[in-house]
Amino acid sequence: MTRIIRLTFLITALCAFAVMAKAQSSPALPYEGAVHTYVVNGLAPGTQYAFYMASAPHGSSVLNDGSVVEFDFLGETTGTVSPGESTAALSVLWNEGAAAHLFYLGIDVTHPDGCSVSRYLRIVPQVNRFDLLSENLPVDNTESCPAIGATDGFNPLATEYSAGTTTLQFKVRREGSNRGWSFEPVISIDPSWNLDVDVVSVVAPVTGTLIADASNIYNVPATDSEVIVNVAVRNYEGTEQVVTLTIRNQEEEHTRLNDSNAENDRVEHRIMVMPVIMELEEI
Repeated sequence: MTRIIRLTFLITALCAFAVMAKAQSSPALPYEGAVHTYVVNGLAPGTQYAFYMASAPHGSSVLNDGSVVEFDFLGETTGTVSPGESTAALSVLWNEGAAAHLFYLGIDVTHPDGCSVSRYLRIVPQVNRFDLLSENLPVDNTESCPAIGATDGFNPLATEYSAGTTTLQFKVRREGSNRGWSFEPVISIDPSWNLDVDVVSVVAPVTGTLIADASNIYNVPATDSEVIVNVAVRNYEGTEQVVTLTIRNQEEEHTRLNDSNAENDRVEHRIMVMPVIMELEEI
């Protein structure tokens, strides 16, 4: 009886966790593309076990992992609990299309004494909702004049003239998750001959200034749902410049899933033409 109680408790705990975590991937509510490991504990050494997937409880409609494309078992589905151990585990990859179906992960266990029992976990796969969006700040600020303030490096003196630098702000924000996340900001500009354009800082409201890793990836804690990407662009007279922020290598900390919508990963801002004053001299 003790063995059955422990097994039942684990499955109940997984279901309870799934109810509390509908905004993110969980064992009983996995996102398409996510990998989850299903663990059964409280087993006696020498216990034989077999995992399987079914479309109905009680194992009446067992699905073939080799022919059903909506999931993949990652590892052996059968085994024997080793001496000193008390668990059985199986990782499952939930593929695209899984959200259209209902699944039951079953396990049959046979105690060394010969008695057997089965348990099932009801699994309802979900479409991946994790998404990162890139926007102008504010969102409708799609074009602006070049910055010509003294703090922008603009110097109007004829003998020391400098067109200065325009600083743009873009927002990258998280949706469909409350976990930590990461991304790589990639800046491009038209005309491409302007090589003086770069990300100068990435700032989160709670955490503050973030530092990129060696791969230029910024890791954002779960407490921050958005960051501000500050970009510096050198001004050139008589030239319109279109700056593009593209976010790449997006990842959700918990599931390791990528962005679910590539359509909003790119945003542009147009710096309008700075008038050309050839010379200012006495006539």
